[in-house]
Amino acid sequence: MGTDPRRPCPTLDLHRTRYNPAIRPIWPWPALLLEEVAAWIEELPGDLWLDAACGEGQLAALLGKRKRLLGLDMDGQRLGRARSHPYAALLQGSVDSLPLARGCLNGIASVETLEHVGDLDAALKEFARCLRPTGYLLLTIPSVTLRSLWQMRINRQPVYCDPQEHLREFSAVPIQGFPHMFETWRSLEARLERHGFLRVRGGGVGFLLPMWQGRWAWVEHGMNLLYREPINRWLGRLPVFRRFPFYRIYLFQNQGSG
Repeated sequence: MGTDPRRPCPTLDLHRTRYNPAIRPIWPWPALLLEEVAAWIEELPGDLWLDAACGEGQLAALLGKRKRLLGLDMDGQRLGRARSHPYAALLQGSVDSLPLARGCLNGIASVETLEHVGDLDAALKEFARCLRPTGYLLLTIPSVTLRSLWQMRINRQPVYCDPQEHLREFSAVPIQGFPHMFETWRSLEARLERHGFLRVRGGGVGFLLPMWQGRWAWVEHGMNLLYREPINRWLGRLPVFRRFPFYRIYLFQNQGSG
């Protein structure tokens, strides 16, 4: 890899770059993330799912017609481009005020969205409202990596993808001392529990190690081996590393009465 963790990562363009052949060899994590999400959804019961903040529709492109997928996004232009993918319907709206009836969905997928949402509790309340009892909520959110932790320690500056867009960042360990909202994964799980969700499964994609710099920068060329997809998947199975993925994946089940 050898990318500078202080430079913005392509968060706002992920819907366009996930399957770009020129991007995947050097930054595979967006593609791997979406593949994981699609695979998890395929394994779950229930036909009707919402792709909350669907962007240009890459999740529907992966799932095809194996699920009946509704797409929701605030951006009308992106919704227009999503029409080329097999959505059952496309809706314009916000995740904190879903234009859907109570208890109508078997599942909701929210891919790289909640870090942008001002009122997180309002969005979670809406997800709980629209899910059927025992329905599923699949969340993915960027996570603070070991590389980011090391960079913050060295530079005394917060490391995150886009300070204008990300209202919060989540980490396996508490982070303090920066003018930015850092929360722990445990606090997010507690928040979801308060809204009636039970954690079913967790995972992650992309395990980035601290960069070698200065006179040791040559070591970084050898580290690139660890960022090849099969090797990095194996790295993520180790106890310490798996706590710090670039993308965190959660599956929750609605325990409400609907």
